Amino acid sequence: MRIRFFFIFIVGGCIWSTMVGARIKRGNMVDTLAMNAIVDKYTAMLNTLVMVTDSLQPDSNVRYTPYYFRLFAPGTLYNAPLKQEFGITWEPSLPGREKDVPTLLDDKDAGQLILEEENRMLMYTYVNSPWLIRITESDLVKAGGLQKEVLPELPPVSHLVENEINVDFTQDVDTVRLAVRRPNFWKFKGDYSFQFTQNYYSENWYQGGDNNYTMLALATMEANFNNKQKIQWDNKLEMRLGFQTSKTDEKHKLKTNDDLLRLTTKIGYKATKHWFYTLQVQAYTQFYPSFKANSDEVSSDFLSPFNLVVSLGMDYKLELKRFKGSANLSPVAYNFRSVERRSLFGNFGLESGRSMYNNFGPNITVNYSWEIWKNVKWDARIYWFSNLEQTDIEWENTFTFTINRFLNSKLFLYPRIDDSSENYRNEDKKFSYLMFKEWFSLGVNYSF
Repeated sequence: MRIRFFFIFIVGGCIWSTMVGARIKRGNMVDTLAMNAIVDKYTAMLNTLVMVTDSLQPDSNVRYTPYYFRLFAPGTLYNAPLKQEFGITWEPSLPGREKDVPTLLDDKDAGQLILEEENRMLMYTYVNSPWLIRITESDLVKAGGLQKEVLPELPPVSHLVENEINVDFTQDVDTVRLAVRRPNFWKFKGDYSFQFTQNYYSENWYQGGDNNYTMLALATMEANFNNKQKIQWDNKLEMRLGFQTSKTDEKHKLKTNDDLLRLTTKIGYKATKHWFYTLQVQAYTQFYPSFKANSDEVSSDFLSPFNLVVSLGMDYKLELKRFKGSANLSPVAYNFRSVERRSLFGNFGLESGRSMYNNFGPNITVNYSWEIWKNVKWDARIYWFSNLEQTDIEWENTFTFTINRFLNSKLFLYPRIDDSSENYRNEDKKFSYLMFKEWFSLGVNYSF
């Protein structure tokens, strides 16, 4: 009989959790009255179980087993499981129901086995799901015992049979379904902007000047995977394309002032809290051909050059309230560069007549985003690669000044050092390979 009550309690608990915790679906949802009837039935079963066990005669063969409540009561840290785990002698106890202990242990061996098995089950919960534990045994004693905590007052039910007659369990059985939601480990982010600037000078302006218009489109898309355990996979696509007009260039009405197509993918396996073993791939080129002033000679084009950097190393990630960044440190990286346009063979650090080269060397890539003030944000990328003969250093800085949700201005500063070609040398021998690019614009912006 004791096992029967235990079985009824477990089955009843499963029915209760299925009804309350699951999403109930049917043609147009389960009828509210039918649902209330099911809940009333289960409540009646619990009340009847309590009344029956409390009214048993002393000579009855059925024994009330209060320790089963430890498995279904609100999460509680009991002393007995801890003592049993560490090999310390323990005595059966139940705060507020000590009088029930002898009835459980009439069959002392069987009762001891039940208690030991329950202690192991509780200990497993303490170790693997500690967030389920809300109170301690001491809290139960202060509250007046388990009976007040686990058995609240239930509506009185005089006849269980009447409730059973009023409930039709065959109704809507086929329409009750459990909806399982899988966790979504992907996060998507996008930032789109269209910037515009205009300069006008009258013909008699004392300093002179060249009227021009500048248009710049920027788009950044991210898709990042994080399973909250060991694996992280970050993907970022950056696109920038801008044009400007110039009266001094008679050959071209529009010339590019910014052009970038870059994809960065990075997959990491967690080593410590902030460090990841990481494989990173960076590939970048441009969209549109660029020309030299007053000439049809192309200085660069799509896939001319095309750069690919594959690096293996460690990645350090830091995320604070207003700062987020990562630093990828790779002792060994593979650098590949190719040129598709035949007229550009031998440029961009390639040997004369060659269309591609391969080399190896260390690589460092740092990305960070810092919200300096509420409406001022600084995004930056630092890139360094060297094959121990040539060095390439880039530092891209974008300052965004937010005016409102859809309007902002941007300041872009881009110093770069590249000693792979003599064509990159300038007249200033002090900083012979230093290049610099800057633009400031106002435009519309959309982010999600």
